[in-house]
Formats: sequence, structure tokens, C-alpha cells
Amino acid sequence: MKKFVGLLLLVAGIFGTAFKADAQGLKLGIQGITFEPDTVVKESVNFHSAISVKKKEKSTALYIGGSKRSSIRLFEYGWNMLDKEIPGDWFEINNWKSQQVTINPFNVSITNAKGNVGLSMALGLRANNYRFESAYTMEEVGGVVNPVPIEGRIKKTKFTTAAIHIPAEFTIGKPSRFAVSMGGFADVVFNSHTKIKYRGGSKDKARDFPVNFLQYGFSARVSCKYVSIYCNWYPGGIFKNGRGPKMDVWSIGIGL
Repeated sequence: MKKFVGLLLLVAGIFGTAFKADAQGLKLGIQGITFEPDTVVKESVNFHSAISVKKKEKSTALYIGGSKRSSIRLFEYGWNMLDKEIPGDWFEINNWKSQQVTINPFNVSITNAKGNVGLSMALGLRANNYRFESAYTMEEVGGVVNPVPIEGRIKKTKFTTAAIHIPAEFTIGKPSRFAVSMGGFADVVFNSHTKIKYRGGSKDKARDFPVNFLQYGFSARVSCKYVSIYCNWYPGGIFKNGRGPKMDVWSIGIGL
């Protein structure tokens, strides 16, 4: 009997060693021989792509900013010229002494991410001066503007309008480098007056002439770094229909 029990223990030891690698253990106790499974550890396997594919996406972002990408300059200085409907009409001006001065302190630009296509808008003030060629001024009689000769020694005589200037331009290119722009503008006129300056210092003024309250036009511009050259066209003229000379106003100038 003792030999039989010893033989069983020997066999159990051999099988226990043989099946240990298979995650099975033999346990010998009072109740006999039992099998106890070992703890099985599960390992997770991660698969990674060996090839990385980069896809270049086009940006659709818009840039909204100030004067940095805008084609409209802070300060503009130009000269006015007239294309009169009736050649030789009394409204004769000296082109080189008829200036246009514009200040655009509020400037907004909307461009693409690269900054080479965009829309520029601004809000500013514009003054148009028309320096009369001869010794005359003008006055309103019966609602119509008429010329009036001036007596005495005059230094200069001119007509001026002041307006709130609202331009908008579509631009191709980068204004900080090189760009071409086209657009339009609206001038809301809030003041008009004549001014006569005599030699010796005395002055005469007359105000509130029948000008167009809204003077609109079209513009074209070429920008190169901090300087631009522009051209404006006012097809609606200066005065209200039937109350003054009919004319188109052209202006060319430099923006800084």
C-alpha cells in the first residue's frame, strides 16, 4: 500500500512539472488530486500604421484687421480737374491749385489668410477745394448759382466742400508690397462755402450753396509699400440738377 501511494506521488510530481507551462497546476490534498488553473494574463496588441500620410488642407480663414492690410491710406493729397458739360462755362479752375485733402482715421480690412485678396473700407473726412482761375466768386440768386466779379486786389478766390468720406475698395495683391485696387466711395457733404482772400489780409465768405448732399464716385489705386497713387471720378458733379454748372470731377493724388 505504501509503495502504491509513493508511486502516485511520483506520478503527480512529474505531471505537475509537465503541465505547468500550459497554465495548469496539480494540487494534492486530503480530498485527492485537483487541478487549479493559473492566472492568464492577457496582453493587448497595438497596431500602428507604418506610413504617415500628410494631407494639405486649404485654409478658408479670413483676417479682419486695420490699416496693416488695407489699400486705403491714412492721408491722401490730390488735385481736382473738371470735365464740363458746356465747354467754356464760367466755372473755371486752376487745376494745380485745386487740392483734395482726405484723412481716413478709421480703417478696416477683410482679407484671406495669405493677405493677397481683400476688401478695404474706411471712414474719414474729405475737403475738395476749387481755386477759381479768374477774379470772380459766386452767389446764389433765386436758387441758382451765378458768377460774381470781384473788385480790388485779391490774393485768391475759391470754393470748398467738406464731407464725411466713406470709401470701399476690392484689392488684389498685398498693399504692403504691391497691389491693385478698384472700388467706390460716398461723400456726405456737410459744408460748402466760398472764400475770397484780399491782399492785406481781409477775407470774405459765403456759405450754404445748393450742392449735392451725397456725392458718389469710383476709384482706382496702385499701391507699393507705404505709397499709393489713386484716381477718383465723381460722375454726379458738384451742384444739384438745374442749380449750378454741370460737370464731372476728376481727381488724382498720392496716398501715404
